[in-house]
Formats: sequence, structure tokens, C-alpha cells
Amino acid sequence: MLYLDTAVVLTLFVNETTSSTVEHWLAARRQPLAFSDWGLTECASALALKTRRREIEVAHAKRCFEAISAFANETCELIACAAHHQTEAQRLLSRFDLTLRAGDALHLAISQHAGATLVSYDKLLTESAKSVGAKVRNPLEAHAK
Repeated sequence: MLYLDTAVVLTLFVNETTSSTVEHWLAARRQPLAFSDWGLTECASALALKTRRREIEVAHAKRCFEAISAFANETCELIACAAHHQTEAQRLLSRFDLTLRAGDALHLAISQHAGATLVSYDKLLTESAKSVGAKVRNPLEAHAK
């Protein structure tokens, strides 16, 4: 299973420089996809930020979020963030040797608990994931398999 982080999902629905590469990489995969309700929350936040910065119109942001929600619920296994995910994220953060942010620690904890490969192109997240022995793939790397 491939667990998608928020940036990967957003780039599928908001035109970014990474969109085409990520779309092609995911299309070549045969594994089932997973996302989390936490990721949906982050998507809503990112879209709201884009509207406040006037990068996208509110109507477009609403359509994007509806499409992301449908994708998460219909294409992915939607994983509910639970207390044990929070506890694991706290454990990862309190190591103090990882460069994780809180939201990324939660994505890492959720993907590990699901036994999934974390898909992210966030350098700090992928480096931390590798440091703890998690399976991780960066779809922007030419050699990503």
C-alpha cells in the first residue's frame, strides 16, 4: 500500500510544477493507495492559505477540496487518525534528532501503523522516515520505483 502525504495529494488537484511528474509516477504504480482524514484537514488548510494569498479563487478551492475528498473516499483507503497515531507521532518528535514537523510526524506514524510505503517529496520528512527505517518513496526522484 502507498500512503500519500498531503503535498502529493494536493499536487494531483492543484496545478503545481510537480503535478505531471507525480501523476505519471502514481499511474505507473499497482499498489492500493491510502490517505488519512488528517491529510484531508491539511488539504483544506493549504487551499485556504492559497485563497488568502490570492493564488486561487475561493470557488476553485472549493471544487478542489470536493475532488480531493472524493478521491480520498473513493480511490484511497481513508485512514482515521487515532490516539495511537498521536502517541507514535509524539514519540517520533520527542527523539529530538529528527527534522520532523508535527503534521509530518503524524503522516509517518499513520503510514507505519498501516504497514504502507510513505509517498512524499518533502525532503525533511523522507530523510526522517528513512532514519527510522520506514518504507518511503519520493515520486520526484528519477530512480523512484
